[in-house]
Amino acid sequence: MSFIRRGSVVLAVLLLSLTAVPAFAQGSSDDGPGVGALGMITRGSVRADGLDDLFDSKTGWGAGLWFGGNKNGLLGFTGELIYQERNVDSGGLDFKTQAIEVPALLRLNIGARSQNGLTVYAVGGPVFTWNLKQTYGGVKLDDSYRNGDIGIMGGIGVEIFRIGIEGRGNWGQRSITVDGNFDEAKNFQFELLGKIRFN
Repeated sequence: MSFIRRGSVVLAVLLLSLTAVPAFAQGSSDDGPGVGALGMITRGSVRADGLDDLFDSKTGWGAGLWFGGNKNGLLGFTGELIYQERNVDSGGLDFKTQAIEVPALLRLNIGARSQNGLTVYAVGGPVFTWNLKQTYGGVKLDDSYRNGDIGIMGGIGVEIFRIGIEGRGNWGQRSITVDGNFDEAKNFQFELLGKIRFN
């Protein structure tokens, strides 16, 4: 089964199971799930024992939509759909990736339960990344580079007046290649997000 098919099945199961948040964690039923937009800047890097000198962090960006959060309760689920462009320097050339990132995160809220109140929150959970295009020095990479990743994401944020700022890490769990080259090299990305809530 291909990575995309496996990832889609796992993501569907996670979304169905995590949206069934226990009753004790829910707020009032008339508030409904949060929906909003986000933008982010990223610092991409590659984790690799003994190969750290080959890769330098560079700045990328992303934009997308989010839903959930359950701000009026203690515990909630946040799903996101993000288009992003990651960038890492390797040997003086840019290693660029255009990708779709889909975090599926649990969110723990501390603070006000109103939509405009101050809330500090923590997020954590799996993240799925589908690479649309990868280039090195402007040349498209071949099939020896993976078409996706499964990672672990965790971070903290603050939200007030329907505007949030969130910082988090994305630790990729799969090597960036499939042919044995850079077998231990895995992506890491720090993400700084700005979020706005529509409801």
